[in-house]
Amino acid sequence: MTEISHPVRENPTPGIGDGRNLDPSRADEHGEGASIRVDDPASAWPIPADAQPHPDRVPTDTYYDLPVVKAPPWSAYVPAYFHAGGLAGAAASLAGAVQLLGNRDHAALERKLHWIAIAGEAVGGAFLIADLGRPERFLNMMRVFRPTSPMNVGTWILSAAGATSGLSLLRSLTSRDATPRPTFAGITGALAGTLLSTYTGVLLGNTSIPIWHATRRELPLWFASLSASSLASTLELLGGSPKAQTRLVRAYSIVAKAASIAAQNAVERRAESAGVGDPLHSGRSGQMWRWSRWLSFGSFTASLFPGTRRIAGALGTASALLSRFAIADAGRASAADPRATFEPQRATARASASPRER
Repeated sequence: MTEISHPVRENPTPGIGDGRNLDPSRADEHGEGASIRVDDPASAWPIPADAQPHPDRVPTDTYYDLPVVKAPPWSAYVPAYFHAGGLAGAAASLAGAVQLLGNRDHAALERKLHWIAIAGEAVGGAFLIADLGRPERFLNMMRVFRPTSPMNVGTWILSAAGATSGLSLLRSLTSRDATPRPTFAGITGALAGTLLSTYTGVLLGNTSIPIWHATRRELPLWFASLSASSLASTLELLGGSPKAQTRLVRAYSIVAKAASIAAQNAVERRAESAGVGDPLHSGRSGQMWRWSRWLSFGSFTASLFPGTRRIAGALGTASALLSRFAIADAGRASAADPRATFEPQRATARASASPRER
């Protein structure tokens, strides 16, 4: 063991008035510290080398390694709400389109879509209230209307979609004419459903979470197509539709799932180009993301064949759920990585800097 010698006194001894011992010829010992005795100063020298902490080996995190932004304190109820609300919104939108078509053969499909919309809105509202903790918090959000708050607007959209879906279902059940007809409740519900299936993407993009903020333009389109894909998978699972409805559902399913795959790829490309795509390739979020992509490809392929509708529906439902949970978990991982916050800002600063500043 190497030793460090004192630069001035090689062998210090207990001196008179050395800073730790009192010279009795100059002062008397009294007061609180009069009875305190210190160790022999000579025993502290020479200082062993391993007694001094090395500045580069201090086991504490610097602020460079600490998260810059705070991850959202959302529970698993939130991505589950994303799925249920998106499914309900897509059902309300398609029900409005069926009304505009005015085909008598689609009357049963219209009622089925209204039931799906009402069930999805009820389940989604329950998930949202469960995450908030108390039902009165949901009601308090409806005391005001704040267009600048996506969460507040989303609460109003969910309520409006539920009310219009209920009125549309009541009309279809009580009307003597079974032919779907455009109604004020049906068209208003379709508009509310479109907003319901997309506003959650706007909500994520409006945060400071790096991966969500970087993909803020792609998330609403992906959420819309993912909601349509979820609805198509649900209709495939339910089955039992007449031939005319089956053709419509099959065409809707193929288009919706192809759009969802393309939109998911766009989200991943944007995240990678912004330098915040690591959570989509590593960790738990990366694993869920990969599985959701493979399942979506499998569901799309199965939808091309008439005899595999239920398989396509099961794969599509699993893919949609995993996608919602994957993007939510990717946000938490992105918030925990300080480099995901700094690097895009530095890249933007370098790109906007003049040649002289570079």
